[in-house]
Amino acid sequence: MTSGESQNAKGQGGHLRAALFGLCPRCRARSLWDAPAAFAPACRACGLAFANYEPRGRGLYFVLLPLTALLITGALKLDDAVRPPLWLMLGLMVVVVSGVIIGAMRLMKAALLIARLRAAGVLA
Repeated sequence: MTSGESQNAKGQGGHLRAALFGLCPRCRARSLWDAPAAFAPACRACGLAFANYEPRGRGLYFVLLPLTALLITGALKLDDAVRPPLWLMLGLMVVVVSGVIIGAMRLMKAALLIARLRAAGVLA
């Protein structure tokens, strides 16, 4: 730890931990997510208002569109290689696509939230 770092910053995770575990960027309480890919209005522990800095709009499409193309390509390759029954393929795709899309949304929204909080001077 360098002399300029505070004790509070030691051991704190970044975007991945915030996305996976729903950790508040300020106090690290598990209060970031209200739904699978929707922020809570504010942190229940420290009161940081997430709604003011929530990424909205078309910016997330740059992540979702290429990811969707990769998922479609993967589904077509799997169908060509294995030829599973339709019911199995549909069930598998529902689980895989929803998990990948929600995971990507959580990761990108957490990264954008942390970047906006740092730009606003709320986080160090």
